[in-house]
Amino acid sequence: MHYEEIGDKVEMIALFREGRLQPLKFRWRDRVYRIERVNGEWVTDEGRTRHDHFSVMTSGPDVYEVMYNRDSRVWTLSRVCLVG
Repeated sequence: MHYEEIGDKVEMIALFREGRLQPLKFRWRDRVYRIERVNGEWVTDEGRTRHDHFSVMTSGPDVYEVMYNRDSRVWTLSRVCLVG
């Protein structure tokens, strides 16, 4: 298992439900990844900008960290934990 820092912008389909943000699927490098499970979520502040982070799993064993920038409204794939 090892981590790769990515930092690529991604297209995300997400749901706002009961005041919470829930990522559903994202497109990265012309491939669509359907999120099957959210392992965890947390918020960080960078100056006046707030970021929502999500650790998610798709159909494979790898774990993805995606981040939503509330100011720019941009989703980023921060890093990937490659398993196996």
